[in-house]
Amino acid sequence: MKKLQYIIILTALVLTQACSNDDDALNPAGSMVEIAFAAVPDSDFKVVMYMAEGTSPKVGYNDFSLGLYTKDGEWLSNAHLSITPMMDMTDMDMMHSAPHEADEHDASMDMLQTFATVFVMPSMMGNWTLDVSVMEMDSDFQGKVSLPVTVTVPELTRLKSTAEGYWISMVNNPDFAVDSNDIEFTVHKRESGMSWPAVEDFTIEIEPEMPAMGHGSPNNVNPTHVGNGHYQGTVNFTMTGDWVINVTVMDGDVLILEDSFEVVL
Repeated sequence: MKKLQYIIILTALVLTQACSNDDDALNPAGSMVEIAFAAVPDSDFKVVMYMAEGTSPKVGYNDFSLGLYTKDGEWLSNAHLSITPMMDMTDMDMMHSAPHEADEHDASMDMLQTFATVFVMPSMMGNWTLDVSVMEMDSDFQGKVSLPVTVTVPELTRLKSTAEGYWISMVNNPDFAVDSNDIEFTVHKRESGMSWPAVEDFTIEIEPEMPAMGHGSPNNVNPTHVGNGHYQGTVNFTMTGDWVINVTVMDGDVLILEDSFEVVL
């Protein structure tokens, strides 16, 4: 009898694990949360936007994932998506895009496609959409859809701009701690409303400072370019409290930006 009970329990565990694995396979979003979705015209598909739990689109650098699903919620892995972020400033009768990135996507890896956009203004100034081009390979379907996105202002500014059209963003909103922390910036230049290329040959210097205590911190590493307009370095904080990261951006001998980002530990 005990042997039979053991077999029943073991079988149940195996089936539970199998179901869990199946659910994971059908839900590549994992712990990410759904931010927005839109039905693709002339199809039975929808595009869904996901971001990490506890995050939402903010002014500055945002990374997110997109997936193509049937309207019944079945994920379609053999698909390719591309995006163009668009801001419709209705009061000014003007439209423009923003810096954006896309990772190379391997459909065989059972993963959603990952993207990033530097939203340069909040939705209160107009209407943001992600204009998504869709290719579903199994059915040879091609189409387009505009995915509405609500962009808000972060509690602490993560984006700076210059009169010359340069945009410098601190990547995401890092969860800094009292220690050495990775830090990353992106640099883009607005050449036109639809052209925001990455800038790859600037020099960035950082200097953390705690104004209330009148000191900085040692062992910082200035960010250097690692590709596609991304600059990575290290910033060190020695205690909790209110800090600023002073940032100087140079193009050779020409000063591009001298500003600071606030950090609260």
